[in-house]
Amino acid sequence: MNQFLKIHAIVVTYNPELDVLSREFELVIPQVDKIWLIDNASSSSLATWVDDMGLHDKLELVQMPANLGLGAAQNTGIQLARAAGATHVLILDQDSQPMPDMVDRLLAASNQLQSAGVPVAAVAPVYADSATGPASGFVRLGWLDFKKQTVLPGQDVVEADFVISSGSLIPVSVLDAIGPMDESLFIDHVDTEWCLRAQSKGYKLFGVPGARMVHTLGDRRTRIWFLRWRNVPYHSPFRYYYILRNSLLMQRRPYMPLKWRVAEFIRCVRVFCFYGLFAPQRGACLRMMLRGIADGLRGVSGPMKV
Repeated sequence: MNQFLKIHAIVVTYNPELDVLSREFELVIPQVDKIWLIDNASSSSLATWVDDMGLHDKLELVQMPANLGLGAAQNTGIQLARAAGATHVLILDQDSQPMPDMVDRLLAASNQLQSAGVPVAAVAPVYADSATGPASGFVRLGWLDFKKQTVLPGQDVVEADFVISSGSLIPVSVLDAIGPMDESLFIDHVDTEWCLRAQSKGYKLFGVPGARMVHTLGDRRTRIWFLRWRNVPYHSPFRYYYILRNSLLMQRRPYMPLKWRVAEFIRCVRVFCFYGLFAPQRGACLRMMLRGIADGLRGVSGPMKV
């Protein structure tokens, strides 16, 4: 790692499984200069667990006063990393497990692109779902759907229209131009909004096929037939409130591309129909989605009102 570059990881937690978090930190610690553990008011304090880790020179716990959402927690970590002199931030969820060379590969790709004059917003790894195993692709916008990019043999980077936040390596300098994460979205679409806002300002996003990470999407996954065989992630019912509400809120943003608006509308119709009919807790999911649609149309943002 270049001695003039400082990479700080930002790990956001909320009631994490400590054995999974321990494994994540074992993998992350050798790859970064510091970890900011931003805990979104878990029911049990992580202070004892952090003390047991014995890594006070590289690990710092920040306990939020309440669950302020993913965007607010990420912004807190970014501000702390910037103040401590970080040149790059690595955003991670509480169950992400990067391969031992992931950060080096991401950094090499980012540096190569920047040296060529490419305005890089973020670079991201391929991730394999911990439940199903197959690796993800990188996504480009189509008029009716989101298209996975084919990775050609020997291809070092693949341009994408958006990447998930977990595993993304972001130069701190570009955050000043693009701006922070949108805290008003609370959880879902925080990464999508930031990526599309970055593109509206002339920045580009890239996937790095050689960089790998294991990551969990959804609370569980089920293989089903729905026009074709799919591995479908199931979330807790409250998540569908944010998925539909935030999609509607983002439709109002002037910088959202028309392709995204169309493809996302179609995706939301599919989500509503599928989870409203076939989810194990379809009644609860349907109520949350209807509430999300109502709040989205009214322009309600922030945490869901109890």
